[in-house]
Amino acid sequence: MSKNQIDDSDVCRRCSLQGPTCCRIATGQEEFCFPLSQVEKERIQEHVPFTGGFVLSPNSKAFVDHVCRLFPGEEDAARELFPEGKEHFRLAVDSMGACRFLGPEGCEIPKEARPYYCRLFPFWMAGSGVTFFDSPTCLARREGRTLIRILDRLDTNRATIKDLYGRLRLVWGLAPRKGACRVNKKF
Repeated sequence: MSKNQIDDSDVCRRCSLQGPTCCRIATGQEEFCFPLSQVEKERIQEHVPFTGGFVLSPNSKAFVDHVCRLFPGEEDAARELFPEGKEHFRLAVDSMGACRFLGPEGCEIPKEARPYYCRLFPFWMAGSGVTFFDSPTCLARREGRTLIRILDRLDTNRATIKDLYGRLRLVWGLAPRKGACRVNKKF
């Protein structure tokens, strides 16, 4: 490979080293970090030694509203899962906003043990269609620009995204969506 060619297989690693991304948030934005289910937390703990990588965060009104925006039409279910005044686990970040599992070579959690939200990002489901967040800090989004090219950059496909989204819904406690693909792989 020449110096000018990009090794797309490591786009997430390259992105994590550039500054604010999905692995590095701006200080003060911790409240908007996605929640971790108990299943996800335990899976990480099985694969990565304890590093203080989890923190309990309050279900603030802003956090609950953020979760509700992720699941339009299911706001009541989201509020029931994350009632204001209660708490949820999330990944911990250091004083500079970097995920505690982010090392010099990228994420230290094996891909199969990472939280579903991490494995999905920058993709999401809108109805039955795969879409992506318009995140200007995401290198795969900046380099790919279109859904097909971003999928290619991240070496994934629509079926995998639908499966991961279905798994995320299940471990977070949301019922499968009507007409959704069956989740048939092990958690």
